[in-house]
Amino acid sequence: MMREYINIVLTENAIEPPKEQNVPRIRSKNGGPEADINVSFDKLHPTAQQENLAAGQAAAEAVSKFPDDIEKASEHIHIEWMKRNPKTDYNAAQHVPYDELPEDEKEKDRVHVRTMMKLMRK
Repeated sequence: MMREYINIVLTENAIEPPKEQNVPRIRSKNGGPEADINVSFDKLHPTAQQENLAAGQAAAEAVSKFPDDIEKASEHIHIEWMKRNPKTDYNAAQHVPYDELPEDEKEKDRVHVRTMMKLMRK
């Protein structure tokens, strides 16, 4: 189920869809190596794969704890993201309580919740 979740989040429900296919989107996780995240899961850098799996696990936990409350589940996902991603200059704007996030940032967490809800109800 986790691989299916990741595939959906990375493709069908892309949170930050690339403006063009096959255009690299370079990211670094917590000061680690930079890597292109605009690739399939199998081609992701192992650090990015770990983050995707952790995000999936957080989504599964959130939906299990709050099966009928998208906002509570989304808040859970955000809290878990903050635990995995220490505050830096790069992500400081997202390191706030869920209710203080702008709508576009909240929607990123909601995408994870809706995707996992759909998979868990199959």
